[in-house]
Amino acid sequence: MSSSSSVPPVIPGASAKLRKFPCAECGADVVWNPGAASLKCPYCGAKKDVPKAPGEVTERPIEEALKGATDLGWGMARKAVSCRGCGATTTFDAGLSASRCAFCGAPSVVEAPPSATMVRPAGVLPFRVDRNAATGTFRQWLSSLWFRPDDLSEKSALSELKGVYVPFWTFDAATHSAWTADAGFDYQVEVQVEENGQVHTRYETRTRWEPAEGVLEHFFDDVPVPASKGLPLDLARAIEPFPTLDLIPYEPSYLSGFLAEEYAVGPKEALASAQQRMTGELYAACGREVPGDRFRDLQVRTAWSGLACKNGLFPVWIAAYQYAGKPYRFLVNGVTGKTDGHAPWSWVKIGLAIAAAVLLFIIVSAIAG
Repeated sequence: MSSSSSVPPVIPGASAKLRKFPCAECGADVVWNPGAASLKCPYCGAKKDVPKAPGEVTERPIEEALKGATDLGWGMARKAVSCRGCGATTTFDAGLSASRCAFCGAPSVVEAPPSATMVRPAGVLPFRVDRNAATGTFRQWLSSLWFRPDDLSEKSALSELKGVYVPFWTFDAATHSAWTADAGFDYQVEVQVEENGQVHTRYETRTRWEPAEGVLEHFFDDVPVPASKGLPLDLARAIEPFPTLDLIPYEPSYLSGFLAEEYAVGPKEALASAQQRMTGELYAACGREVPGDRFRDLQVRTAWSGLACKNGLFPVWIAAYQYAGKPYRFLVNGVTGKTDGHAPWSWVKIGLAIAAAVLLFIIVSAIAG
């Protein structure tokens, strides 16, 4: 893909003008510097404080959020590419180019027009973990893997570690759950059994079942739902939690030098995902309320109130690569440093290990015999 492109026009409805961040000393673009919590010129090292956006990031009632966003676009000039593999649309500083998808490592990315309806983030969690720390964690993870292909390190280097702001929705909800279940109470009984002509006494566990019911009140605060096409839900949850209380009002300066994915999931779809997650947690919590040793036929009926949400960008370092035609990823939470990742198995190594274990067993058995 060509590295040159016309600057996208100002998106209709955007309340901020497109911006760049020139260095006052040499004129180059300054970028966000996680370690120093400021903008820093990668050429001369000059630093620049990030302007503070007014206000704070607060939840909106779900009815208001479902009506649609009032602020659209990034508020700065950014280019966009769409991945033909995972479908993620990633943006980056104007004047740069991208040849691989940051989320899946696929080389099939094409330039995409700027979205005129993209939700502008209300807040952002700036990167605190810098590239060197994230890269060190990635290398340590690679070296700790067992039963992996010998060329994994080489293949995983196809796509360098990238800092990506991933879009998220977070939801609040007050819940009132009424539950019913059969509560089981275990007890022991003596049983006479005959073995080899002799009668023995043994104890067996029996369960007495009784009806039970109760009520559980629970408030959910900032349940996160990724609004991403490129980040799998299981990996997103694996690097939780994100410190959502530290969300600050969105300011385009924080994106300088980093990738940012466009919102691919709206509030209605995200709410359904959040309620599904909350419902599962409520079921487990109600199960813990049932008296006795076990339960069955647990029924939970939940009333929802106070539904509210906010949206923001969460920082993630991603090492994405393709191996044997499948995408694999390693993630680092850009605030806390928590990690998780997927890597392919070497079935040859696993097979050899099993064969060696069987051979050892045969040798030991022969010696013992």
